[in-house]
Amino acid sequence: MNLTPEQLAVVRQYAALLDTVEEGFTYVVESFHNYERTHGDVVLADIFTAFGQIEATNQQSLASFFAENEAMLAEIERFSAVVDEAWKLDGKLDDQNAKQHIVENHLAPAFEAWKTNIMDHLRQYVEQ
Repeated sequence: MNLTPEQLAVVRQYAALLDTVEEGFTYVVESFHNYERTHGDVVLADIFTAFGQIEATNQQSLASFFAENEAMLAEIERFSAVVDEAWKLDGKLDDQNAKQHIVENHLAPAFEAWKTNIMDHLRQYVEQ
């Protein structure tokens, strides 16, 4: 499938955002163990903001760019599972132990697995 230069730019920015979120999760997880990493909560808030951008891009751009690609559309829909994991933090952000458990054992792994799968579909466009 061929994408326009504008569509390729969106896909590349999207992939860069996913990499940034992944780096953010690395920082947040490290902040649970390394107290010099004092901005874990700020980075986690940034990750939640990025989730909104990912969701918007999924629905407004990628779903139309890849409307004929059933596997890609299914992967876009699977992002909702990552968001569901994020909702487990609702009301628990002040409970350090619960937050650490959810981020390390649920949210970060769910994002990582989803990112790996969607990048399998996007790699050909990102690496052109």
